[in-house]
Formats: sequence, C-alpha cells, structure tokens
Amino acid sequence: MSSRSTPLLTALRSSQGLQGIAAPSFQSLLTLLGCMMPIAVCLYLTDIEPIFQIGDVEFTQPDVVLVTILLLVLVRSIFKGLHTLPKIFVLPVALFLLSTMLSGINARDTLRAAAAVVQLLGFVSLAWCFALVTSPKYFLRMIHALFAVFIFETLVAGSEFLAGDPMPKGTFGQHQEFAMYTSYAAAMAFALMANQEQAGKRWLYGAAMCLLLIGSLLGQERAPWIGFVVSALAVSYFSGEKRKRLLRGFAITMLAVFILVASVPPLREATLYRWAEVGNESEQNNSLLSRLALWGVAYGFFVSNPILGVGPKNYTSLVPHYLSVEEMMGADRLDPHNVWIQTLAEQGLVGFITYIVLCIAILRIAVRGLRQKQLPREVHALWAASLAYHLFWISMSYHYFAKGAGHIHFVIIGLMLGLAKMPSAKPDAQLSPMAG
Repeated sequence: MSSRSTPLLTALRSSQGLQGIAAPSFQSLLTLLGCMMPIAVCLYLTDIEPIFQIGDVEFTQPDVVLVTILLLVLVRSIFKGLHTLPKIFVLPVALFLLSTMLSGINARDTLRAAAAVVQLLGFVSLAWCFALVTSPKYFLRMIHALFAVFIFETLVAGSEFLAGDPMPKGTFGQHQEFAMYTSYAAAMAFALMANQEQAGKRWLYGAAMCLLLIGSLLGQERAPWIGFVVSALAVSYFSGEKRKRLLRGFAITMLAVFILVASVPPLREATLYRWAEVGNESEQNNSLLSRLALWGVAYGFFVSNPILGVGPKNYTSLVPHYLSVEEMMGADRLDPHNVWIQTLAEQGLVGFITYIVLCIAILRIAVRGLRQKQLPREVHALWAASLAYHLFWISMSYHYFAKGAGHIHFVIIGLMLGLAKMPSAKPDAQLSPMAG
C-alpha cells in the first residue's frame, strides 16, 4: 500500500530536516564563539580566580563561553526548532548521566556530586550546540584557532626557558597542563599534515606540528608523548596507501626530537632530571610513588563501594583524610591521574562500564567518518584530526568531564556530529556551508 504526502506533511519533513543544519551566518557566529573557548580555557588554567565559587564548585571563564553559546542556540531553537543528536552518542551519554546521578545519591559531598551532574549536562549541551556546524570550513577554522593559541603559548614558554626556567609553562598554571595541550595540538597537526595534497599546506602543518612538539618538550612531561605516539600511529594506519610514507615521516620526526634534546644542553639536563625522578624514594619528589599512593586510596574506595562508588567528584574531597601533603607531592588534594581508577572509585562498576561505552561511542563516530568513501581530502583530514584528538586524551587516561579540557572535548565532539550530517554521496557539497 502506497502513502501520499500532502504539501503540509512535505513541509513538516523539510523543516525537521533543516533543524540540525544552521544557516552559514549562524555557523560563522558559533565558530567565532568556539574560537574563544581555548582562550577561555587558558585563562582558567592560569592563577586567575574563578568568577564565583560555592565551596569547591567553581564558575569559570570557559563556563561563561558555554552559557553564551547555549543561550544563543536556545534562542535560535525558538524560531527554528530543536535539533537532535544521533543515537550512537545520545544513548551512551544518557547511560553515563544516569549512573552519575545514581552514584551521587549516597555521596558524602553532595554539592560536588550535584556539580558533576550539572557539569555533565553543560558539556553535553556544548556538543548539541556545535552539532549545528556542518561546514568543514568552520570546523577547520576552530582547529586553526587551537593551533594559534598553543603556538603562542609555546613562544611564551620558549622565552621562559631561555630566561632560565627548566620547566616553562607559558601562561598556564602548571607545566604539565601546558605540555598536554601543546601535545594534543601537535597530534592534530600531524593528522592534517598527513591528509594534505598540496605541498605548501603540508609544510605549514608540519611547521605547526614541530613548534607544538617543541612546546611539549619544554613542558617536560613524559606522558603526553605516549598520547602523541598513539595518535600518530592511528592516523598513519587509516591513511591507506600513504601508510608507509607517514610511518617513515613519523620516525624521522621522533628522531629529530631526540637530536634536539641531545643537542641543547639546558633541555638535555632538564629532561634527564625528569627521568631521574623515577629513582627518588620520596613521594614528595617522585610522581610515580605519589600516584601509587593515590591509586591505593582509590582502590580502597572501590572495595568499600564497588557498585556505585563514593560519589562523582568526591575523590578529591576525601583523599586528604587518607594521605599527607607530602604523599600528594606537596598538594593539599589530588585526583588519581587516571580516569579508569578514578571512575571505579567515584562511580563504581556501573559508572565504569557506562563510561567505557561512552568512550567507545566517541571513537566509533570518528572511525566511521574516516571509513566513508568518496570523501574529499579536506573532510578526511578533519576526521583524522578528530580521531587523533580523542585517542590522545584516552591514552592519557584523562577524564572527558574534567573542567577546562572537557569544554574543548565536547566542542570537538559536536563538530564531529555536525560533520557526520553531511551527505557522503556528494563530495563537492561537503566543502561548502549548508544553508538552513
């Protein structure tokens, strides 16, 4: 039996299809605000005070950008209707939200548990907002903004290093955070470089990658290099016939890094000092011993509350009761520096399983985009950069819902969801903004 579409039904279907595709002017405005996010994150990661604070719960500069974007999209929705997100993302994030709420019921610090739920909703709303950006041009513009911010930070750190600081940090509050952000940007630059057909663009992205890797070196952190290696190898694997050439290029890049460290005496001495810390017998001066102590406390929390944990964001509130300041490397409180251990402690097995499902879903979105056929090289490059980004943070064992980094995580996720709306059957249409 065939069905006939009335003009009203046809118009309704058309309007529903356009709800998730914003006009180029609106996408441009969202892009401008999105470019502000890494700047706001850098401000948050300095010693600048939060805008306001209730107990341990802070409202920060990235939150201002988040609220501004959300209000803007909600106003648009009044006239254009609410757009939806795909089930591949909605179902896992809904399960994790449910597990977070359940875990927060018996939390000792209920304010922090409630803040975790609100923060989760805020981050997911960022992905929802940026899913309206369906133009590769705007996606790429936001990545370029990331590069610009962290290259600037590298130049600042370079001047600090030349002035005698063995662990420069740019404008960040800590050198570890500086090293992480420059390293993930370098991983994305490698992905974009690997997917360029024009020699000029390859050289530009290669130069950006080298500058960002220098920033990572200056930050004197070991772990971000693991994330960069994992990301670069994954990008090379998904590059098809260019795989061998990219692996050779990657090997040459790593060799150049070793030569740079060996040939610059201050950098060599600082690097050797960092590696020598492993042999220190005091938790105060040995990050590995300190983390083992933190993991031991987390294990105790998990054993006492294996199903739902001690409550989201409650680990840092509770750990000072179990470890001294010296055991936490001079800090008054620390997280376990491992999202899997932290999730087991805070949200138990239920939260742990739902979090893994969410991580797998995010990676599936990126991999599925890379496997589309007949993609223009520019669009393929964006999917490769997205995969590199998420593999970097997952290999770093960094929580998707951490303040600062989480704001950028969900901007990238939203851009991926927007890019996935583009019709793969029409390669030429994917390079131009879509009207709505």
